[in-house]
Parts: sequence; structure tokens; C-alpha cells
Amino acid sequence: MRYLKVTVQDRIGNGRADSVLLQFYETACTPGDDILLNKAFALDFDADGNVDYKMGDVTNNGVENNTDQRLLKTFANACLKLNWFNPGASTKRYLKMFTEDSAGDGSPDTVRLHFHEGTGKPTDKTLAYTAAAYDTDNNGTLDWMLHFDTDNDGDTDATDQELVALLSGTYLKFKWR
Repeated sequence: MRYLKVTVQDRIGNGRADSVLLQFYETACTPGDDILLNKAFALDFDADGNVDYKMGDVTNNGVENNTDQRLLKTFANACLKLNWFNPGASTKRYLKMFTEDSAGDGSPDTVRLHFHEGTGKPTDKTLAYTAAAYDTDNNGTLDWMLHFDTDNDGDTDATDQELVALLSGTYLKFKWR
């Protein structure tokens, strides 16, 4: 199984998220650490909620281009709105994203977002809450969201649904399955 681990941090120390690290993993066949295959990152220098600098091949095709830059900026800007970040260089809070193919036809019909708090390999013990997006008719379009207070503002509302939809849809464009 492949998954994306997203770590958001407040490196400046002003109480707002300003850096987003994406780590693309493949689950190891034997017990132990999963295999890190790729990285990308984005920075918001002035912590205004908009990425100022980004770098990485998020489509995982071996070439960094304008498509990667556009997708990374869209994804990272959404991550900055989650309010699920770490102070300084801490990596205790992170988001794990992965797809499922319930229909067994080779195309993903579910995107899962697992919000973790803890160290080491993601486990049920570190799972804080979840969200998901579904393609209920398996036509390639995510059409139903299961979400909670994804942006941690105290309200479960349309903004949470929009964040889940944006993160899930962009993640599918990474083609990390």
C-alpha cells in the first residue's frame, strides 16, 4: 500500500502554520519501517495562509514541472487551513492519506484522511480522527464526503467538506496509489 504523510509546522513560531512537508511512502512487506520514496515541500514565508515557495515532484513521474507546482500549491494551501500543525520542528501531528479500491477495478473509489498525533509509524493508537471522500458510483468523480471539524475551528460545516474534497481530489491527481 502507498500513502502520503503530510506534516505541517509553525517554524516561525507565531502560532500559524507556515511549512508543509509531503512524504510519499510505500508500506514495507516485512515488519519495520515503511519505505520513503519521494518528498516535496511548500513554505509560507509570511504565514498569510498562501504558499510562497514550493518544490517537489508530486505527480511522482520523475520530473518536476508546472503541473507539480500547481498541484503542490493547491494541496499545501489547503493543508495550511487544517489547523493541524506542529510547533517548531516537531513532527508529532501529521495527516496520512491513502486510497482504497473497493470495487476491485483498479481505480480508487475512496480517499481516506487519517489525522494522527504521535511518533513512529502510523497506528490506531496515534489516530486522532478521520475524514474520507467517496466515488459512490465509481465513475471517477468524488461525490460524497465524510468529514468532521477538519479545520479545527469548533464547527462542522461546509468549509470542512470543501477542505476534504480539495485535499482528496488533489491527492488523486498525485496518482500515488
